[in-house]
Amino acid sequence: MVNLEIKYDKNSIIKILKNKKIKVTPNRFKVAFELFNSDEHPSIDELHQKIVKNNETQISFTSVYNIVKLFENAGLVKEILIENKIHYDSNITPHAHFICKNCGKVQDIELDKLDFLDEKKLFNFKNFSEEDLKSNKIDSVEITFYGICGECLKEENSEK
Repeated sequence: MVNLEIKYDKNSIIKILKNKKIKVTPNRFKVAFELFNSDEHPSIDELHQKIVKNNETQISFTSVYNIVKLFENAGLVKEILIENKIHYDSNITPHAHFICKNCGKVQDIELDKLDFLDEKKLFNFKNFSEEDLKSNKIDSVEITFYGICGECLKEENSEK
């Protein structure tokens, strides 16, 4: 997992946690820093390994799990299922995902860049008629595209 840029510094993370009435502890800060600054959609295990690797102090897997669940319940992260494994996404704005079938990399895709989707109608699903929904109630919408990412395509083309 490689973070190319720090999107959230110490002060902004503290502000985010305090706004959600979450007490800031060293472990919560470490988990928030790694999760909020990641574009990688880590699993709890991946997040735990990264925190342990990047910090001199130890944190248990259970602590990381409990902290991520606290953040999820506060609406700071979203659980996503990728190939029957739970991952976490700190981008809670409406967006789609692209999953590479070769390397498994997950990328966010902003919906406003997809001309073929009517984002306003899609995320205004609470206003769909009962006929549209066939008497079902929608709680959320997830869009996932599957294919081969640009990096894997480059590798495939360079091998030819």
